[in-house]
Amino acid sequence: MTKKFTEEEYQKIAEIADKTIKGIYFGSSPVRNFWNELSDSLVGEKYFLCTYGKEIFAIANPATRDWAHEQFVEKEKKYYWTTKNKDKNGNVMYLKRDPSGSIERVPHAFHGENERLTEPEVIAEGYNPDYYEKEEVE
Repeated sequence: MTKKFTEEEYQKIAEIADKTIKGIYFGSSPVRNFWNELSDSLVGEKYFLCTYGKEIFAIANPATRDWAHEQFVEKEKKYYWTTKNKDKNGNVMYLKRDPSGSIERVPHAFHGENERLTEPEVIAEGYNPDYYEKEEVE
């Protein structure tokens, strides 16, 4: 069984592994310290660590980290976002990224890279995803 980690879990595993490699976690067993730190800060469940150990070690190893990211990290889906309700002129509004990198509501948008947004990106900009229709982008 292969686990798909979130980007946040991946980053945490890599961060703890890098600290372990650099000797920040001292003790008689760096591997034990790595597992304990990971258990305390990420999952808190030994079963999880034992079940997905090969995936975790692939992420922890700097030599295989990029490969492991492609294999074991869940890709965030991107969507085109439009308002569920029309404005007073009968138009729907679209969410799109402006040239500065912020997300804005605009009356017209052409489907392109600037309109492909993940749900966490939309939420981070202060928009409520429940107010929008989303069309998945491949």
